[in-house]
This record gives sequence, C-alpha cells and structure tokens, in this order.
Amino acid sequence: MEYSLYKKDGKFPCDVTVDYDNMVFTVRDSDTTGEVFNSASEVAQWIKQHWSVDQFQRPDDYYDLMKHLENSLEDETE
Repeated sequence: MEYSLYKKDGKFPCDVTVDYDNMVFTVRDSDTTGEVFNSASEVAQWIKQHWSVDQFQRPDDYYDLMKHLENSLEDETE
C-alpha cells in the first residue's frame, strides 16, 4: 500500500509505503525527511508518535491510512 497525505503546513506530500512483497516500509514527511523501517508495526508506531490527525488538510486521509495500517498489522501477525 502507498499513501500520500498533505499536511496543512507542508508543500510536499507525506508518503507512506508498506510493501510486504518487496519488504519496503518507509515514511517521508512533508519536509522531505524520511525514515526506513523493518515492519509495518514500526511504521504505525512512528506515525502515532510523530503525526496527529489535526496536522492534515484532509483528516479522513489520516484515518484511512491508520485503518489500513491496523489491517496490515493484523495480517502481519497471522
């Protein structure tokens, strides 16, 4: 899954990639800094610590991302 969300104060989108087939787990913030992770659970933890719904132009995009991450985590544990 790949998501792009726009922060209220950012020019560039925040991108999240969770790709189990290629083992790619990344986050890029609106300031273009990025993080690479070993699992979807690490991505979810980082997002919970660094982002909040009120930072985004479209809160529903944030909620959709978190819902998909939670579903991915359920699949990861099975």
